[in-house]
Amino acid sequence: MKFTIKKNSKNSPAEADSFRSSLLQRFDEANLRLQYKCANWLERKTAHLSRKSWIIILFYFTVFTGGCSIYLIVNSLSGNTTKSITVAPITKPTNVVPFKEKSIQLNVAISKTEFEKIVRFRRYMDSLGRSPTGKKLYDSILHYRPGILDSITIVEQYYHSQFKN
Repeated sequence: MKFTIKKNSKNSPAEADSFRSSLLQRFDEANLRLQYKCANWLERKTAHLSRKSWIIILFYFTVFTGGCSIYLIVNSLSGNTTKSITVAPITKPTNVVPFKEKSIQLNVAISKTEFEKIVRFRRYMDSLGRSPTGKKLYDSILHYRPGILDSITIVEQYYHSQFKN
């Protein structure tokens, strides 16, 4: 049997708002019912207690909580630091990344053959980026090695700076 009636998938905002409000109203009603049941249960369990027993329970409760509070205050203000949290000094990590652009100080000289390999690789990458068939390989290389072109530029600048000094 084929159904020809389409459901309206785009509910109006008024319907969605009324659904939310009815759902919230149901949650509120369920919460009130639960509170009422808990209050009745507690009332049944404590119905046999007299006024004197309530005063005794209140006295013990205040003495106990006051004693715990005083103990915590005195213990925190005393010199006992056996269980306290220790604070480690802040130190500069060894592998810190500088925020400012600093020139890279390399002590290694780049030979002419190594520089030619770098130039050939840059030309190869440029030709891959320009051709439609090599574009996929170019994007793949840049995805798995982000920053490779920046590194090549830095090495080229370093090579040229060797001859300026």
